[in-house]
Amino acid sequence: MTRRKLPIGIQTFRKLPRTTATTSSATGSSGCRRAIAATAFIALGAALASADEPAVLGHDASVSERNALIVYVRVALSRAARVYVEYDHPQAGRYRTPLSEPGAAHAVPLVRLRPETTYDYTIFVVDGSVAGNAALDGADTAAGPGGRFTTGSLPLRLATIPMKARGRSSQPLILSDYPRGYYVFWDEVGGIVWYHEGAGGSIAQLPAGTLLYLSRGSLVEITPLGAVVNRFERHGAAADPHHDVAVFDAGRVIYLSRARFVFDDSANGEPAQDASGFADQLRVWAGEAGHFEQVWDSKDAWDLLDPAQREATPAPGNFSWTHLNSVSIGPRGNIVLSSRARNQVVSLSADSWTIEWQLHGPDSDYRFPNPNDRFYGQHTAAQLGNGNVLLFDNGRGRPAAEGGAYSRALELRLDEAAGTAVKVWEYRPTPDIYTSSRGSAYRLPNGNTLISFHNTIVEVDAAGNEVFRVDNLPLHADWRLPARYRAYGGIGAIMGETMLRPPAAAPAYARAATFEKDYYLVKERARFEELAAGLDGRQLAAGGAFDVYRAGDRLVYVKEPCAPQDVRARFFLHVFPAADGDLASGSREQGFDNLDFNFWPRGVIWEGACLVAATLPDYEIAHVRTGQFIRSGQLWSAEFAVGPTARR
Repeated sequence: MTRRKLPIGIQTFRKLPRTTATTSSATGSSGCRRAIAATAFIALGAALASADEPAVLGHDASVSERNALIVYVRVALSRAARVYVEYDHPQAGRYRTPLSEPGAAHAVPLVRLRPETTYDYTIFVVDGSVAGNAALDGADTAAGPGGRFTTGSLPLRLATIPMKARGRSSQPLILSDYPRGYYVFWDEVGGIVWYHEGAGGSIAQLPAGTLLYLSRGSLVEITPLGAVVNRFERHGAAADPHHDVAVFDAGRVIYLSRARFVFDDSANGEPAQDASGFADQLRVWAGEAGHFEQVWDSKDAWDLLDPAQREATPAPGNFSWTHLNSVSIGPRGNIVLSSRARNQVVSLSADSWTIEWQLHGPDSDYRFPNPNDRFYGQHTAAQLGNGNVLLFDNGRGRPAAEGGAYSRALELRLDEAAGTAVKVWEYRPTPDIYTSSRGSAYRLPNGNTLISFHNTIVEVDAAGNEVFRVDNLPLHADWRLPARYRAYGGIGAIMGETMLRPPAAAPAYARAATFEKDYYLVKERARFEELAAGLDGRQLAAGGAFDVYRAGDRLVYVKEPCAPQDVRARFFLHVFPAADGDLASGSREQGFDNLDFNFWPRGVIWEGACLVAATLPDYEIAHVRTGQFIRSGQLWSAEFAVGPTARR
């Protein structure tokens, strides 16, 4: 790259319309902001040694008001030209932005930044037509002025989660969901360099660089700057998305969805009255708003009324008998599915959308010569280029004779001629990290494997040696850190930036040491007081394991005394409207709105009491059925009349 220093003639200082840059960041759910640094506006000369060359008239840098790890460098030029910015910190690395489009005014976003870190930046001006970032080496590039900025603090819910990183990943970036409802990018040594507040679940980077994730049954597509590009709500054209998405052919997206169906299960000893269950489906989104296509339905592939073809002990009222939890693209373009409820991996032909083979579970096409090679409650099944199957084996329900409950990454070789499946590789940490649900295992381009156990991300080589690890752990005995869903590698950039020098060391997150003061004693108490305040005009609706109070448009569940084990079971909340027309079309067959929820993260434990609230729908309610359940049955239940909500 040919770099020249911009010529500066007789300097006449002139400010841009915006004169002061202030960095700010969210410090908690209240949304308050605080200024943490300022970069003074720098005005450079307007007189040029040569009128033919573009000059920088002024520039400044400011932290985005929406995200403490995004900085905008604004540049004013004497005439239209392209620019890029290089930014550097000794420990965090050096990066270059993509080349801008031609223009006289630019707002260049900088990403891949660490919190509370001061960076130096330099502006480069490129005259003429340059095709893109890769063509910069041969461009006539003018090195312009620079400055300094300091990023903001992580949101409190992120900053107060203790973490420890060691080693160096082979991946420049790792993308994962994060406890308390965020998505984050980590750099290769464990520094958080991007975040977005979302529901927390599967997420994929699309070919255009946008990110697609699942949020409470909806599909949301955002830019790396956090702007929403598309949002498809559940029960609409997208049906009911859940669990996983993957980039299909030609940039199309394939994802799991489900729909309710009514059945008569009297032949299996169940009541003869109609019941409803979930049927998993596959749908494809072609990238155009509203353009969706259903390509496969589990009801057509399996006889779900045959007890041998479904989960043996479904949760009461929640007949998710197949419970698909991952979808991936195989080496032949085949579609690989994981059915947790069936303990089964399935391959579909993308030509006919029919089952090619089934591994483990009902009607398996492969047997296991060694019973210890079997898997249970698995996630993220994928077929590798050599035909082997890699998955995260949760071990949920594993028989004691096969080792009992433990989790691992497992690779199996399928011998089609012999009809056998044999373990060829596994990674099982010492000591075990049992992950009853969630978790992931992905083979990286260099042959390493990236694995997510509960709240640990680890990258291991082919011999099973750890090369990188990040742990997140709670510090308070009464507080349960939600499990991470998945962690992804194979991503080179967040927003087209180029790494010029890798990060040298992981940051020290000092806020983690003040977790109890900053979060538990402040945020949890505030949450407790918020819920308790709603009980001033309370009406006891039902008593039992939890007392359920009606407080305006909410139900508040209270248990005192209470312990963490009392809130591990999922709550069911079935709301029956006075008029059937108030139900969404997807819920009319069952006759109620299913508002089931988990205690965390909406609930709070404080001084031996447990409180959690659920908001009621905005329509006339006939009655409510609620309680807690586990896979083997209900723990407790209550049914009571409610009447109109306060919002009506």
